[in-house]
Amino acid sequence: MPASITPSLRSAVERLKHGGSISGVCFGWRRQTLLNLTPYQDFRIDRLLDLVNDAREHFKNGDREVDTFWFGFDGAFLLAVSHGDCTIALIHTRAHEVDFLKKAALTLLDDCQLLIGALLNPGEDEVSGTDTTHILDDNTTHGETNLIPRSL
Repeated sequence: MPASITPSLRSAVERLKHGGSISGVCFGWRRQTLLNLTPYQDFRIDRLLDLVNDAREHFKNGDREVDTFWFGFDGAFLLAVSHGDCTIALIHTRAHEVDFLKKAALTLLDDCQLLIGALLNPGEDEVSGTDTTHILDDNTTHGETNLIPRSL
C-alpha cells in the first residue's frame, strides 16, 4: 500500500512542509511510515510513530480519545496529529504557529482518509473499468485504445 499512496500525497505533504516554520514532516498510516521528510533516519521516525500510537492507545484504554500531542524541546517543537489510522508529525520552531499547523494537518488528514478509503475499497467503476471509453479508429490495426476522459 505505501507504494501506491506515496506519490499521491507527497506533493501535499511537501507543500505543508514549506509553510511557516516547519523543518520536518513525516506521515504514517497505522504503524507504517509512508513519508519521511525529516532530517532523521527512517528507523527514528518509525519509533516516533510507534510512540505516538502507543500514547493514543494508552489514553484510549482510559476512555479518552486523544488525537493531538505537542512536545517542546530546546529550540524546536513536535506536533503529532492523528485522524483515523493516519498520523502526521511536524517539527517546527515557532510555538505561536501550533494552532495554524494543527488545522492544516487536520485538513490534510481528512483528505488522506478519503484517498486511503478509495484505495482500500475501490468502487465498482474502478474494478470493472466502466469509466473507460473505447475508441475505434480506421487507422488502428492493433485493436482498441482506451480513453479515460477528464471530468471537471
